[in-house]
Amino acid sequence: MPQASIFIVEDELIVSEDLRQTLEDLGYTVGGVAHSGEDALAGIGSALPDLVLMDVRLAGAMDGIETAGLIRDRFGLPVIFLTAHSDKANVARAKLTGPYGYLLKPFSDRELHTTIEMALSRYHLDLLTREKERTIRVLANAIPDPVMLLDRRLKILAANDAMVHNLRTDRPDEWQTPVFLPENSGRYAALLPRIAKALSTLVPGVFEEQEGDTWYEISLFPVAGPDPEDPLLLIQYHDITARKRFEEELRTGGLSQIEQNMEQFQILNDEIRNPLQAILGYVNMDCRKHQGDIIEQVRAINNLVHRLDHGWIESGKVRQFLIRHYLEEVHPGRSAQKES
Repeated sequence: MPQASIFIVEDELIVSEDLRQTLEDLGYTVGGVAHSGEDALAGIGSALPDLVLMDVRLAGAMDGIETAGLIRDRFGLPVIFLTAHSDKANVARAKLTGPYGYLLKPFSDRELHTTIEMALSRYHLDLLTREKERTIRVLANAIPDPVMLLDRRLKILAANDAMVHNLRTDRPDEWQTPVFLPENSGRYAALLPRIAKALSTLVPGVFEEQEGDTWYEISLFPVAGPDPEDPLLLIQYHDITARKRFEEELRTGGLSQIEQNMEQFQILNDEIRNPLQAILGYVNMDCRKHQGDIIEQVRAINNLVHRLDHGWIESGKVRQFLIRHYLEEVHPGRSAQKES
Protein backbone atom coordinates (compact mmCIF):
# COMPACT_ATOMS: atom_id res chain seq x y z
CA MET A 1 0.00 0.00 0.00
CA PRO A 2 1.56 3.37 -1.05
CA GLN A 3 2.38 5.74 1.78
CA ALA A 4 0.62 9.07 2.03
CA SER A 5 2.28 12.13 0.53
CA ILE A 6 2.66 15.05 2.94
CA PHE A 7 3.39 18.66 1.96
CA ILE A 8 5.17 20.84 4.54
CA VAL A 9 4.58 24.61 4.84
CA GLU A 10 7.07 26.01 7.40
CA ASP A 11 9.02 29.27 7.16
CA GLU A 12 11.92 28.13 9.41
CA LEU A 13 14.38 26.05 7.38
CA ILE A 14 15.75 24.00 10.29
CA VAL A 15 12.26 23.16 11.56
CA SER A 16 11.04 22.17 8.08
CA GLU A 17 14.04 19.87 7.50
CA ASP A 18 13.60 18.25 10.89
CA LEU A 19 9.91 17.73 10.09
CA ARG A 20 10.81 16.19 6.72
CA GLN A 21 13.15 13.69 8.39
CA THR A 22 10.53 12.79 11.00
CA LEU A 23 7.87 12.16 8.34
CA GLU A 24 10.17 9.96 6.30
CA ASP A 25 11.11 8.00 9.44
CA LEU A 26 7.38 7.46 10.04
CA GLY A 27 7.05 6.02 6.54
CA TYR A 28 5.45 8.98 4.74
CA THR A 29 6.51 10.57 1.46
CA VAL A 30 7.27 14.28 1.55
CA GLY A 31 5.66 15.77 -1.55
CA GLY A 32 7.25 19.18 -1.14
CA VAL A 33 8.31 21.96 1.20
CA ALA A 34 7.35 25.64 1.02
CA HIS A 35 8.35 28.56 3.23
CA SER A 36 5.56 31.01 2.35
CA GLY A 37 1.87 30.89 1.54
CA GLU A 38 2.42 31.91 -2.09
CA ASP A 39 5.04 29.17 -2.63
CA ALA A 40 2.77 26.67 -0.89
CA LEU A 41 -0.13 27.29 -3.30
CA ALA A 42 2.14 26.90 -6.31
CA GLY A 43 3.85 23.77 -4.97
CA ILE A 44 0.65 22.05 -3.83
CA GLY A 45 -0.94 22.70 -7.21
CA SER A 46 1.89 20.71 -8.83
CA ALA A 47 2.48 18.02 -6.19
CA LEU A 48 -1.18 17.35 -5.24
CA PRO A 49 -0.29 15.70 -1.89
CA ASP A 50 -2.63 13.76 0.36
CA LEU A 51 -2.27 16.16 3.31
CA VAL A 52 -0.69 19.50 4.24
CA LEU A 53 1.16 20.36 7.47
CA MET A 54 0.77 24.13 7.90
CA ASP A 55 2.62 26.46 10.26
CA VAL A 56 0.25 29.20 11.39
CA ARG A 57 2.86 31.99 11.26
CA LEU A 58 4.52 32.36 7.85
CA ALA A 59 6.76 34.93 6.26
CA GLY A 60 5.13 36.86 3.45
CA ALA A 61 1.80 38.50 2.76
CA MET A 62 -0.31 35.50 3.83
CA ASP A 63 -0.21 33.68 7.12
CA GLY A 64 -0.87 29.95 7.45
CA ILE A 65 -4.56 30.33 8.24
CA GLU A 66 -5.30 32.39 5.11
CA THR A 67 -3.22 29.97 3.04
CA ALA A 68 -5.10 27.00 4.48
CA GLY A 69 -8.41 28.56 3.47
CA LEU A 70 -7.21 28.94 -0.12
CA ILE A 71 -5.92 25.36 -0.16
CA ARG A 72 -9.34 24.15 0.98
CA ASP A 73 -11.15 26.19 -1.67
CA ARG A 74 -8.81 25.37 -4.56
CA PHE A 75 -7.75 21.81 -3.87
CA GLY A 76 -10.04 20.46 -1.16
CA LEU A 77 -7.08 18.94 0.72
CA PRO A 78 -6.91 18.28 4.48
CA VAL A 79 -4.72 20.66 6.49
CA ILE A 80 -3.18 20.18 9.95
CA PHE A 81 -2.03 23.35 11.70
CA LEU A 82 1.31 23.44 13.54
CA THR A 83 1.82 26.32 15.95
CA ALA A 84 3.53 27.38 19.14
CA HIS A 85 0.63 29.70 19.92
CA SER A 86 -2.89 28.78 20.93
CA ASP A 87 -4.47 32.20 21.46
CA LYS A 88 -8.23 32.32 21.06
CA ALA A 89 -8.17 34.68 18.07
CA ASN A 90 -5.98 32.38 15.95
CA VAL A 91 -7.90 29.28 17.01
CA ALA A 92 -11.18 30.95 16.06
CA ARG A 93 -9.80 31.93 12.62
CA ALA A 94 -8.32 28.49 12.08
CA LYS A 95 -11.64 26.78 12.85
CA LEU A 96 -13.27 28.65 9.96
CA THR A 97 -11.00 26.87 7.47
CA GLY A 98 -12.20 23.42 8.56
CA PRO A 99 -8.82 22.00 9.67
CA TYR A 100 -8.26 18.29 10.20
CA GLY A 101 -5.97 18.81 13.17
CA TYR A 102 -4.23 21.40 15.38
CA LEU A 103 -0.86 20.49 16.91
CA LEU A 104 0.89 22.65 19.48
CA LYS A 105 4.68 22.83 19.28
CA PRO A 106 6.63 21.06 20.56
CA PHE A 107 4.93 17.74 19.79
CA SER A 108 6.20 14.18 19.83
CA ASP A 109 6.59 11.90 16.82
CA ARG A 110 3.77 9.77 18.17
CA GLU A 111 1.42 12.76 18.43
CA LEU A 112 2.30 13.78 14.87
CA HIS A 113 1.74 10.26 13.53
CA THR A 114 -1.57 9.85 15.34
CA THR A 115 -2.86 13.24 14.18
CA ILE A 116 -1.90 12.55 10.55
CA GLU A 117 -3.54 9.10 10.52
CA MET A 118 -6.72 10.43 12.10
CA ALA A 119 -6.82 13.29 9.58
CA LEU A 120 -6.29 10.95 6.60
CA SER A 121 -9.00 8.59 7.86
CA ARG A 122 -11.46 11.42 8.38
CA TYR A 123 -10.64 12.88 4.96
CA HIS A 124 -11.26 9.50 3.32
CA LEU A 125 -14.67 9.27 5.01
CA ASP A 126 -15.46 12.83 3.93
CA LEU A 127 -14.66 11.91 0.32
CA LEU A 128 -17.01 8.93 0.52
CA THR A 129 -19.74 11.13 2.01
CA ARG A 130 -19.31 13.75 -0.72
CA GLU A 131 -19.47 11.05 -3.37
CA LYS A 132 -22.68 9.70 -1.87
CA GLU A 133 -24.12 13.21 -1.75
CA ARG A 134 -23.21 13.75 -5.41
CA THR A 135 -24.83 10.44 -6.33
CA ILE A 136 -27.98 11.30 -4.40
CA ARG A 137 -28.12 14.72 -6.07
CA VAL A 138 -27.71 13.18 -9.52
CA LEU A 139 -30.54 10.75 -8.76
CA ALA A 140 -32.72 13.53 -7.31
CA ASN A 141 -32.16 15.73 -10.35
CA ALA A 142 -33.02 12.82 -12.64
CA ILE A 143 -36.56 13.17 -11.25
CA PRO A 144 -38.39 15.85 -13.25
CA ASP A 145 -40.76 16.50 -10.34
CA PRO A 146 -39.86 19.16 -7.74
CA VAL A 147 -38.75 17.40 -4.53
CA MET A 148 -37.61 18.76 -1.17
CA LEU A 149 -36.82 17.47 2.31
CA LEU A 150 -38.05 19.42 5.35
CA ASP A 151 -37.44 19.15 9.05
CA ARG A 152 -40.17 19.51 11.65
CA ARG A 153 -39.53 23.27 11.78
CA LEU A 154 -40.35 23.43 8.04
CA LYS A 155 -36.80 24.37 7.08
CA ILE A 156 -35.42 22.96 3.84
CA LEU A 157 -32.66 20.40 4.31
CA ALA A 158 -32.32 19.48 0.63
CA ALA A 159 -34.01 20.20 -2.69
CA ASN A 160 -33.47 19.04 -6.26
CA ASP A 161 -32.95 21.51 -9.11
CA ALA A 162 -36.61 21.42 -10.11
CA MET A 163 -37.69 22.47 -6.61
CA VAL A 164 -34.96 25.12 -6.42
CA HIS A 165 -36.44 26.57 -9.62
CA ASN A 166 -39.89 26.51 -8.02
CA LEU A 167 -38.58 28.23 -4.91
CA ARG A 168 -36.84 30.79 -7.12
CA THR A 169 -33.68 30.69 -5.04
CA ASP A 170 -30.59 28.51 -4.84
CA ARG A 171 -29.21 30.13 -1.69
CA PRO A 172 -29.17 27.65 1.21
CA ASP A 173 -29.14 30.51 3.73
CA GLU A 174 -32.59 31.54 2.49
CA TRP A 175 -33.79 27.97 3.01
CA GLN A 176 -33.39 28.44 6.74
CA THR A 177 -36.59 30.49 6.73
CA PRO A 178 -39.62 28.19 6.86
CA VAL A 179 -41.13 28.15 3.35
CA PHE A 180 -44.72 27.49 4.43
CA LEU A 181 -45.43 30.99 5.64
CA PRO A 182 -47.78 33.76 4.43
CA GLU A 183 -44.83 36.04 3.59
CA ASN A 184 -43.85 33.52 0.91
CA SER A 185 -46.82 34.69 -1.17
CA GLY A 186 -48.93 32.16 0.70
CA ARG A 187 -47.97 29.62 -1.92
CA TYR A 188 -47.48 26.72 0.45
CA ALA A 189 -49.62 27.91 3.36
CA ALA A 190 -52.51 25.60 2.42
CA LEU A 191 -50.27 22.59 2.98
CA LEU A 192 -49.68 23.30 6.66
CA PRO A 193 -52.54 21.17 8.06
CA ARG A 194 -51.60 18.22 5.84
CA ILE A 195 -47.91 18.54 6.74
CA ALA A 196 -48.72 18.67 10.45
CA LYS A 197 -50.86 15.54 10.11
CA ALA A 198 -48.18 13.65 8.14
CA LEU A 199 -45.50 14.48 10.71
CA SER A 200 -47.69 13.59 13.68
CA THR A 201 -49.15 10.33 12.29
CA LEU A 202 -46.13 9.35 10.13
CA VAL A 203 -48.66 8.25 7.49
CA PRO A 204 -47.93 9.24 3.85
CA GLY A 205 -50.51 11.41 2.11
CA VAL A 206 -51.35 12.17 -1.51
CA PHE A 207 -53.71 14.92 -2.65
CA GLU A 208 -54.31 17.31 -5.53
CA GLU A 209 -53.98 21.08 -5.52
CA GLN A 210 -54.39 23.78 -8.15
CA GLU A 211 -51.98 26.71 -8.46
CA GLY A 212 -53.26 29.08 -11.10
CA ASP A 213 -53.71 27.09 -14.31
CA THR A 214 -51.50 24.23 -13.07
CA TRP A 215 -52.67 21.16 -11.19
CA TYR A 216 -50.30 19.21 -8.92
CA GLU A 217 -50.48 15.84 -7.25
CA ILE A 218 -48.61 16.44 -4.00
CA SER A 219 -47.15 13.50 -2.10
CA LEU A 220 -46.02 13.71 1.52
CA PHE A 221 -43.65 10.98 2.74
CA PRO A 222 -42.50 11.02 6.39
CA VAL A 223 -38.95 9.65 6.70
CA ALA A 224 -36.74 8.85 9.64
CA GLY A 225 -34.13 11.45 10.53
CA PRO A 226 -31.00 11.25 12.69
CA ASP A 227 -33.24 11.73 15.72
CA PRO A 228 -36.03 9.09 15.88
CA GLU A 229 -38.18 11.60 17.75
CA ASP A 230 -37.74 14.22 15.03
CA PRO A 231 -38.96 12.83 11.66
CA LEU A 232 -38.34 14.54 8.35
CA LEU A 233 -40.79 15.04 5.49
CA LEU A 234 -40.18 14.45 1.78
CA ILE A 235 -42.52 16.47 -0.45
CA GLN A 236 -42.96 15.74 -4.15
CA TYR A 237 -44.91 17.85 -6.65
CA HIS A 238 -46.14 16.04 -9.78
CA ASP A 239 -47.72 18.11 -12.56
CA ILE A 240 -51.07 16.52 -13.52
CA THR A 241 -52.44 19.42 -15.58
CA ALA A 242 -52.52 17.36 -18.79
CA ARG A 243 -54.37 14.56 -17.02
CA LYS A 244 -56.91 16.99 -15.58
CA ARG A 245 -57.57 18.48 -19.00
CA PHE A 246 -58.00 15.02 -20.50
CA GLU A 247 -60.45 14.06 -17.75
CA GLU A 248 -62.48 17.19 -18.42
CA GLU A 249 -62.53 16.49 -22.16
CA LEU A 250 -63.54 12.89 -21.46
CA ARG A 251 -66.38 13.96 -19.20
CA THR A 252 -67.86 16.47 -21.62
CA GLY A 253 -67.05 14.43 -24.72
CA GLY A 254 -68.38 11.20 -23.22
CA LEU A 255 -71.67 12.85 -22.33
CA SER A 256 -72.01 14.26 -25.84
CA GLN A 257 -71.42 10.81 -27.34
CA ILE A 258 -74.14 9.26 -25.19
CA GLU A 259 -76.59 11.95 -26.28
CA GLN A 260 -75.77 11.21 -29.92
CA ASN A 261 -76.31 7.48 -29.32
CA MET A 262 -79.68 8.21 -27.76
CA GLU A 263 -80.74 10.15 -30.86
CA GLN A 264 -79.63 7.28 -33.07
CA PHE A 265 -81.62 4.82 -30.95
CA GLN A 266 -84.77 6.92 -31.44
CA ILE A 267 -84.25 7.27 -35.21
CA LEU A 268 -83.59 3.54 -35.62
CA ASN A 269 -86.65 2.74 -33.51
CA ASP A 270 -88.89 4.82 -35.77
CA GLU A 271 -87.34 3.48 -38.98
CA ILE A 272 -88.05 -0.11 -37.95
CA ARG A 273 -91.43 0.31 -36.26
CA ASN A 274 -93.13 2.15 -39.16
CA PRO A 275 -92.42 -0.55 -41.79
CA LEU A 276 -93.55 -3.21 -39.28
CA GLN A 277 -96.95 -1.60 -39.03
CA ALA A 278 -97.28 -1.59 -42.80
CA ILE A 279 -96.28 -5.27 -43.05
CA LEU A 280 -98.85 -6.26 -40.48
CA GLY A 281 -101.51 -4.44 -42.45
CA TYR A 282 -100.61 -6.25 -45.65
CA VAL A 283 -100.66 -9.62 -43.87
CA ASN A 284 -104.17 -9.02 -42.57
CA MET A 285 -105.30 -8.14 -46.09
CA ASP A 286 -103.72 -11.12 -47.92
CA CYS A 287 -100.97 -13.75 -47.86
CA ARG A 288 -103.06 -16.00 -45.59
CA LYS A 289 -100.99 -19.04 -46.67
CA HIS A 290 -97.80 -17.61 -45.06
CA GLN A 291 -99.50 -15.36 -42.56
CA GLY A 292 -98.26 -17.38 -39.56
CA ASP A 293 -94.61 -17.33 -40.66
CA ILE A 294 -94.70 -13.64 -41.49
CA ILE A 295 -96.29 -12.74 -38.18
CA GLU A 296 -93.64 -14.80 -36.34
CA GLN A 297 -90.86 -12.86 -38.07
CA VAL A 298 -92.60 -9.57 -37.45
CA ARG A 299 -92.82 -10.40 -33.75
CA ALA A 300 -89.09 -11.19 -33.72
CA ILE A 301 -88.36 -7.79 -35.25
CA ASN A 302 -90.76 -6.17 -32.81
CA ASN A 303 -88.85 -7.76 -29.90
CA LEU A 304 -85.70 -6.18 -31.32
CA VAL A 305 -87.44 -2.81 -31.30
CA HIS A 306 -88.40 -3.32 -27.64
CA ARG A 307 -84.78 -4.10 -26.86
CA LEU A 308 -83.76 -0.89 -28.59
CA ASP A 309 -86.34 0.96 -26.51
CA HIS A 310 -84.83 -0.58 -23.36
CA GLY A 311 -81.36 0.48 -24.47
CA TRP A 312 -82.61 4.00 -25.04
CA ILE A 313 -84.10 4.10 -21.56
CA GLU A 314 -80.88 2.75 -20.02
CA SER A 315 -78.86 5.34 -21.96
CA GLY A 316 -81.11 7.97 -20.48
CA LYS A 317 -80.29 6.70 -17.00
CA VAL A 318 -76.57 6.83 -17.77
CA ARG A 319 -77.00 10.33 -19.12
CA GLN A 320 -78.70 11.49 -15.94
CA PHE A 321 -75.98 9.83 -13.83
CA LEU A 322 -73.23 11.60 -15.74
CA ILE A 323 -75.01 14.91 -15.43
CA ARG A 324 -75.40 14.53 -11.66
CA HIS A 325 -72.01 12.96 -10.92
CA TYR A 326 -69.61 14.77 -13.25
CA LEU A 327 -71.08 18.06 -14.35
CA GLU A 328 -72.07 19.01 -10.81
CA GLU A 329 -68.49 18.22 -9.71
CA VAL A 330 -66.84 20.31 -12.42
CA HIS A 331 -69.52 23.00 -13.01
CA PRO A 332 -71.74 23.39 -9.91
CA GLY A 333 -75.30 24.20 -10.86
CA ARG A 334 -74.91 23.11 -14.47
CA SER A 335 -76.59 19.74 -13.94
CA ALA A 336 -79.92 21.39 -13.16
CA GLN A 337 -79.66 23.43 -16.33
CA LYS A 338 -78.72 20.34 -18.36
CA GLU A 339 -81.53 18.18 -17.02
CA SER A 340 -84.13 20.90 -17.64
